[in-house]
Amino acid sequence: MGRRRMEFVIANLLLTLIAAAGSLVVGALVLNRVPLGDSPGTAKRLWTYLSTHVAETRRQHVFPELELRCYRVPPGRLHERVEHVVNMLGWELVETKPAEHTLHAVVTSQLLKFKDDVEIKLVLADCGTELHVRSSSRVGRGDFGANAHHVMELHHALERLL
Repeated sequence: MGRRRMEFVIANLLLTLIAAAGSLVVGALVLNRVPLGDSPGTAKRLWTYLSTHVAETRRQHVFPELELRCYRVPPGRLHERVEHVVNMLGWELVETKPAEHTLHAVVTSQLLKFKDDVEIKLVLADCGTELHVRSSSRVGRGDFGANAHHVMELHHALERLL
């Protein structure tokens, strides 16, 4: 095979690999149903989803869907509801400590089958019971929005139940 032919084959192979990687990224973002167009903007969200492996709720979060939520339900009752939601979502409940109002679940990602840890802590507050959620990937630095999706999925299912 001539040199030009070899360069052509390598160039096509590289283009194919780049297209496949791009398709994988787009597919993961679509499966995770992340709100790319929402505040604080597509560029900030893409950078975050491609460079971090943790999504955590907190007050005044830059991503509205990760804002700390508070429910007018006692911690014990909310713990029961959260445990029910975790099971309903098909997540693996690894540990639950009702007396401490904490849960640990593992979620297996749809596309790549990676395992993500979801830590949930309920805290009594003036507003009722705060729901602190931290979802983190075990592998890699970018999660394609999977962890934010886990938090959003938990919030939506819990709100439907309450």
